[in-house]
Amino acid sequence: MKIKKLIRKAESYLDSDERDRKEKKKYLKQVLRKLSDHEKKLQARLVDETDQDERAGLEKKLALVHAQRKKGLRLQKALMDQSKE
Repeated sequence: MKIKKLIRKAESYLDSDERDRKEKKKYLKQVLRKLSDHEKKLQARLVDETDQDERAGLEKKLALVHAQRKKGLRLQKALMDQSKE
């Protein structure tokens, strides 16, 4: 192969990685927004709930959503750091 062709192949490979990273960040941002909205709705329901069993179930769901959102935020930060390098 000629040098120009090798360079084009390498550039297309590197660009595809960056494109995949951008797509992942965009999707992750949407998911995090939905999780945040869901967390707020659960908190509002928890405040209004008087039944102890329902309250316990809502607290478990809220803890799960919160943990997943935090995990997503860590992943988003890692992707941001990776794109800066």
